[in-house]
Amino acid sequence: MSTIATVDEDLALLRSRGIARADADPLIVRSWRRSLGQYKLDPGRRQAPRVLAGGQLRDHQDPMEPMMQIARGGVEYLFNQVRSAGYVVLLTDCEGVTVDFKADALQKRELRRAGLYLGACWSEQEEGTCAVGACIADQSALTVHQAEHFRSTNTTLTCSASPILDTDGSLLAVLDASALSSPGDKRSQALMLQLVSVSAKMIENAHFLKKFEDHWIIRLSRRREFAEVVTDGLIALDHLGRIIAVNRNVQQALHGAEQALLGRTVDQVFDTRLETLLASSGAQHRETLALRALHSGRQYYALMRAPSGRTLCVQPSRSARSSHPTAASLLTLEELAGEDAQMKRNVAIIRRVIDKGIAIMLQGETGTGKEVFANAIHHASERAEQPFVALNCAAIPESLIESELFGYADGAFTGARAKGMRGKLLQAHRGTLFLDEIGDMPLQMQTRLLRVLAEKEIVPLGAEKAVPVDVQIVCATHRNLLDQVMAGQFREDLYYRLNGMKIHLAALRERADISTLMHSVLARVAAETGRGQVTMSAEALRALLGYRWPGNLRQLINALRAAVALCEHDHIELPDLPMDVRESKQPPSHRALPAPDQQAACGEPDDERGLLLRELRKQRWNVTRAAQELGISRATIYRKMTRWRIVAPNAEGGD
Repeated sequence: MSTIATVDEDLALLRSRGIARADADPLIVRSWRRSLGQYKLDPGRRQAPRVLAGGQLRDHQDPMEPMMQIARGGVEYLFNQVRSAGYVVLLTDCEGVTVDFKADALQKRELRRAGLYLGACWSEQEEGTCAVGACIADQSALTVHQAEHFRSTNTTLTCSASPILDTDGSLLAVLDASALSSPGDKRSQALMLQLVSVSAKMIENAHFLKKFEDHWIIRLSRRREFAEVVTDGLIALDHLGRIIAVNRNVQQALHGAEQALLGRTVDQVFDTRLETLLASSGAQHRETLALRALHSGRQYYALMRAPSGRTLCVQPSRSARSSHPTAASLLTLEELAGEDAQMKRNVAIIRRVIDKGIAIMLQGETGTGKEVFANAIHHASERAEQPFVALNCAAIPESLIESELFGYADGAFTGARAKGMRGKLLQAHRGTLFLDEIGDMPLQMQTRLLRVLAEKEIVPLGAEKAVPVDVQIVCATHRNLLDQVMAGQFREDLYYRLNGMKIHLAALRERADISTLMHSVLARVAAETGRGQVTMSAEALRALLGYRWPGNLRQLINALRAAVALCEHDHIELPDLPMDVRESKQPPSHRALPAPDQQAACGEPDDERGLLLRELRKQRWNVTRAAQELGISRATIYRKMTRWRIVAPNAEGGD
């Protein structure tokens, strides 16, 4: 059949379904074009949607369990609003698989036949145009009504879906309300779409509050009388009072200026000071505070939510290791995890064991950020306002490590300070002690450390009286300590005392989200130096992504710090990068693409399009292989192809 005949048939089908009208929803039109041209689907296929069960379904549910727990209240709330009208509520993952749902028990048999059921697959790649699939592709709320569905099997359904987004704009899940039958006029679904969208934003806000439960949260409302019950905006602050995240409402109110907000202090955004906000959240009562956005003059009313059990340190604590925290030390656990699956699992594990008195052992190559990660653990714990003290066991001569760790009394030895010295263990009392390169600690010191951990008290050199000590131990090594145990170089009992929870930190070249991490570090470095927002040319970004980073996170931080110092007009060009980075010709193991919301800070959209297009051509348009090489999912590839209008050569208008 000729191409012209195929196009004519497609147009006739679009007209018959009402998709070709001038007033047709552009989201629906784009989805239909993808279904016909990109996925090559058959609209006449009568097979019902695929439904997963057993282990296949659990493979999708297990990673979504934290999200499902947060979303459950929103799912039930929405279902209670729509059940009397015969609607079912679905929660799907980013691949369109239904991981949770609520329905009337009397309808379940009929709903399963229609695919409105637990485990049903509603991706665009399988079902063509449908609310869930189109919502995933465009990350926009929409209704797909009856004949707008691509598969003829689904043309009796009406479905309204809304995306649930993370704080960085990435897709977490999709919320959908569907019915087996409804009035023919699509306008009858306008209220349903509004209900779904409101419920999705409720879930987003709940996720935001949970994600930043250890931080101060500014809750914004447009009306004073509704400040206690309606949240129009959420802003999370780090332990120094700087903005680390905002929700979708704040982004929209500030016209997409999220990146300009991150790293800023409250008084750089609103006509108030942080101290004033904190004072409004007194223990006896909470005061609703009026404040105005500096960039727009818009009036808001704010309430402060305190972190669980702690207060915010407006200035760095005197007992902290440094009065001038570096960009690295300010990175949170979530920022360090980025979008890398293994690092996300690491953070999930840490969140479970934190404040449980369990020693944590970090393993990884040099420069992978073991101290940075330990610092983030400390600031996420209940000990955050107490000292974080670090000791590198390999950097101190063996003759001095005992006094450095345990301290000494007045006159303990010749040359000692007149008033003695508090060792690192006592300096870290009630806080966190980070022991880097623990494998280099001498055996004699291992014995003393074991006794301290067992008895929770310390006797400094030359002292007679034991002193109580309470520390969280985080240690790190790039060595295989079990091999050292077998060789008699490390005490077995100390190894198991320190190895309460072992965490492996991936090398930078192994991470699939390197561009996301680069963005976080660049934002922190820029804030640290007072430069505000710093952008990057496409050429500089390619050089950074193409380098193997043998020095890992430490090297990346130093490289970006140097580039920020050298660049002009807050824009990094290739010559601003270190010579070894800009002259490297070795391709990376994972050329992770920048997230869409990072392109303003890290380069032009054309660079992402170019990276994706080159990889697809290299893999001869095999999307599965391209996704594996780039370290992202097939669904993400398809979304990016749609966003940048990349069409395979065998489709009309291909590149």
